[in-house]
Amino acid sequence: MRYVTLIAVVGVSLAAQNRPVCTGITLEVDARCACVKDPKSQACELVKAGLYEPHDMTKMSPLTPASGIAATKPAARTAAPARPQQARVVPLAHKDYLRFLHPDAQLAVGFDFEKVRQSPELLAAVFGQDQGDDGRNKVMGALKEMDHLWLSFVAPGDIVILMTGKFEQGVAAGMFYSQGVQPVFLGGAHVMMVGPEPSIRAALDRLAKPPATGGWAARRARELAKDHETWLVTQPPQAKNQPTTPFSAIRQFSMGVRLSGTAGIDGEVVADSEAGAGKIAAWVDGMKTAVREKTGVGVLDALIIERAGATLRFSAKEDSLLDSEAGRNAMNSDLGVELYGVIAAGFPGMPARTVAQDKLLAVKAGMQREEVLALLGPPLSISSIQGLDTPRESWTYQIPFGKQLTLRLDGGVVTAPPR
Repeated sequence: MRYVTLIAVVGVSLAAQNRPVCTGITLEVDARCACVKDPKSQACELVKAGLYEPHDMTKMSPLTPASGIAATKPAARTAAPARPQQARVVPLAHKDYLRFLHPDAQLAVGFDFEKVRQSPELLAAVFGQDQGDDGRNKVMGALKEMDHLWLSFVAPGDIVILMTGKFEQGVAAGMFYSQGVQPVFLGGAHVMMVGPEPSIRAALDRLAKPPATGGWAARRARELAKDHETWLVTQPPQAKNQPTTPFSAIRQFSMGVRLSGTAGIDGEVVADSEAGAGKIAAWVDGMKTAVREKTGVGVLDALIIERAGATLRFSAKEDSLLDSEAGRNAMNSDLGVELYGVIAAGFPGMPARTVAQDKLLAVKAGMQREEVLALLGPPLSISSIQGLDTPRESWTYQIPFGKQLTLRLDGGVVTAPPR
């Protein structure tokens, strides 16, 4: 799940913003005004270094929503005269924030960061371990300003993120400005929304009206939000030209993580048929056995599944799967691969094919090209260096809910295992 928020941040392609008018709420929430507030501050130094300067989106090659492959670069545009930008503020009549969800949402996600920050294991599981990654550090700095974050998505490009928090320091807003995205503030500096302008207008219209019934995803999101700190609801479309697995029978998926009260994980899966639900349940039982035999520990034994027709309800009480070691082992297995596939299917742009980390780390120096392909399948991408006496290739694979790892082959033999 850690990429859901990141992709939402960088996937909202709007026009680059100009210099801000550092008065009123703009002075409060825009990191680019740091030198006006305190010329000697560290934040001012970052502004001078260009950290929060908007990218010129007209000079970037856009990504195709489905494949992530760079498209043809657009023709150069005549630059419009720069005009200072004032922070955009709209009235907020209530705090029933989930009204913003699209009634036909295919993906809805929610984070209660006030509670999630109290669980380092969950925070690491969602957003990854701190490994000195500057991009991740910037995101984590922005997350520290947030109390809640909700996301609503409808293909192909209706995506809206609504956040509450304390945005006066301008780190979160500055992160969006640096991506060429202008946030909209609701009632002041404590509620912020980003997304394409048509989606923003529609979301604001929904907020101004009485709550609508909405479709399954919107209704399920409200149910989970009542007593879960982190939740995800998705209706993945039927994938085309993808390998058939038991999880490809899923038509609706929801999962909530509860940290307070009776801690645990629970959710439901709705398959295309009772037979499909039976195959999923059998696959999970097989995974439990395989993990137990491999590790000597029943990591997945805490996962309880109950069947009712085409519906599977699952749960894991207390912190049995929230524990860092247990959760990591589960996500490093083929279970993580299948779970990632369900989520990625509802979100164009996410790499669809992943490899379990435990398999990837089984690759050792000296293995032949054919052995690697038999174990992992084809890589996400291959890069090669031409002109060497011995052909050299770098193969890159995607880990579920994690980063990409690369291995090197010289002359068809692994010389540098995944790193």
